[in-house]
Amino acid sequence: MMARARVGLVALLLLAGSQAAADETKGAAPRLDFSDYLRRVLAANPDLQAARASMDVARAQIDVAKVFPDPELTVGLSQYDVTRQGNPTQAGAQVSVPIELGGKRRARVAVAQSGLGAAGCDYEDAIRTLHGLAADAFVDALHARLVVAQKQDALSHLQRLVAVNERRLAAGDIAQVDFLQSRVEAQQYQAEVLDAQGELHAAEVAMAQLLGPEAEPTFDVVGDLKSASVALDVPQLLAAIDKRSDVRAAATRVQGAERQITSEEAKRVVDISLGAGWLHSFAAGRDEELKAADLVAASVSVPLPFSLIYKGALAAARNTHRQTQSQLQATRARAQGELRKAIAHYQAAAGRVALYDRGTLSDSLSVLEKILYSYEHGDATLVEVLIAQRTASAVHLAYLDALADRAHALIAVGQAAGLTEDLLKL
Repeated sequence: MMARARVGLVALLLLAGSQAAADETKGAAPRLDFSDYLRRVLAANPDLQAARASMDVARAQIDVAKVFPDPELTVGLSQYDVTRQGNPTQAGAQVSVPIELGGKRRARVAVAQSGLGAAGCDYEDAIRTLHGLAADAFVDALHARLVVAQKQDALSHLQRLVAVNERRLAAGDIAQVDFLQSRVEAQQYQAEVLDAQGELHAAEVAMAQLLGPEAEPTFDVVGDLKSASVALDVPQLLAAIDKRSDVRAAATRVQGAERQITSEEAKRVVDISLGAGWLHSFAAGRDEELKAADLVAASVSVPLPFSLIYKGALAAARNTHRQTQSQLQATRARAQGELRKAIAHYQAAAGRVALYDRGTLSDSLSVLEKILYSYEHGDATLVEVLIAQRTASAVHLAYLDALADRAHALIAVGQAAGLTEDLLKL
C-alpha cells in the first residue's frame, strides 16, 4: 500500500514538460507560426501603410521639381486714341519665355530625389521597427502560453495530490491538517493559473493590435523558444552598422542638405525672360494717310536683383547641412550603443539559459523527488513537500523567463544591427 502511494505521489508531483502541456491548452484557433505572423503584420499593419504613402508623396515631389516655368502670353490693345486726333490704334500679342539659369531645375530635381531616398529609408526603418514589435509580441504570447501550460500542469498535480490525501485521510495515514494544507495550496495555485491566462489574453491582444483594428485576438502560436540561440559575430555586426535603415536615412538627409545648398546657390543666378511679339497698327487719319502696318518685336528682360543682398535662405541651407551632419553622427552613435547593449543583454540571457540547462532544472526536480521519498517514509512533512514543489515550479518558470529574455535580446540584436534576416528562428 505504501509503495503504491509513493509511486503515485512521485508521478503526480514531478513537473511535466511545458511544451507538451502547451499542446493540451490550445484551442480551436488555427496554428500560427513565427514567420506567418510576421508576414501578416507586414501586409496588414495600418501604420506601415501610412509610411508607404509617404514614398508616393516624395515621388510626386520629383515630378513637381521637373516642371519648367510657364511661358506667358499677352494679348491686348497697346494704343487707342481716345481724343480722336488721328493717332493709329495698335493691337498686338507677345509671348515671354522665362529662362532658368544656373542649373536651378537640375538642383531642384536632385533635392527631390534625395527626399525620395530619405523617404525610402524611413519606410525601411518603419518595417524594421514594426518587425521588432511583431517579433517581441509573438515571443510574449508564446512565453505566456508556456507559462499557462506549466502552471496548469502544476495545478493538475496539486489537485490530484488533494485527491490522494483525501483518500489517505480516510484511511488514517495522514492528519487532517495535511489534507487541508494541500487543498489550500491547490486553491492558491488556481488563482495563479487565472492570472497567467489573463497575461496570455493580453499578449494575444497585443499581437492583434499590430494587425489592425479588425483583427481578432484568437491565435494559437507555435514555436520553440529553446531554438533562439545563435553564435554572434560581434565585429561583423558592428562593422555593418551603417547599413541600418535609420543611419542610411540620416546619411541621405545629409546628401539632401548638400543638394539644397547647391539649389540655393543656383537661385542666386539671375534668370532672364525672352519675348517675341506681333503688333498691328490700324490705318489712321482722315484720308488714311497713316497706313495699316504689322510689326514684330523682340525683348530680353533682366530683373534687377536687389533681393540678392539678403542671404538668409543660403545661410539656412548651410546651417541645415551642419545640423544633418550632427544628426548623422548622433544616429550612428546611438545605433552602435543600442547594438552593444543588445549584444550584452543577449550574452547575459544566454548565460542564464545555459545555467538552467546545465542542471538547475534537473536539480530542482531531484530535490522534489527526494523530499517526496522522505515524506513517504515519515521523515518530511507535507509543508516541506509543497515548498519543494513550489521551488521546482518557480525554477521552471524562471527557466521560461530566461528563454523569453534570450529571444527578446536576440530580436534586439537583429534590430540594432539592422539585419534584413531574422536571427530568431522559432
